[in-house]
Amino acid sequence: MAQTKLNVVEDTVENQIAELRAQISSLSKSVSARAGTLTDDASEFVDEARGRVQRVAQSAAQTVKAQGHNVVEAVKENPGTATSLLTVVGALGFALGYCVANAAAEQKSSSIYRWR
Repeated sequence: MAQTKLNVVEDTVENQIAELRAQISSLSKSVSARAGTLTDDASEFVDEARGRVQRVAQSAAQTVKAQGHNVVEAVKENPGTATSLLTVVGALGFALGYCVANAAAEQKSSSIYRWR
């Protein structure tokens, strides 16, 4: 009688294990299918984004090229104006750098480390 109860319990446990294995297999297939779908969607999204970026980059490159050509033509037509403009920009850059350097030197000399 004890053997029969043990056999029943053993059969029940084995049946439950078999059901769990079947459920795990089903879940595994479902996850694999969803992962495949997500991979395909991600691949399509990346391809689409790559195409957009390429189009924008080409457009930007053409715009920069055209603007550069316009600048070169303007400099060829007005060399004196271009020289004056570059001189003014250089002087402003030098003045700005000089002011920043002086401010940094004043800040350093007024710090607490002066007393050490």
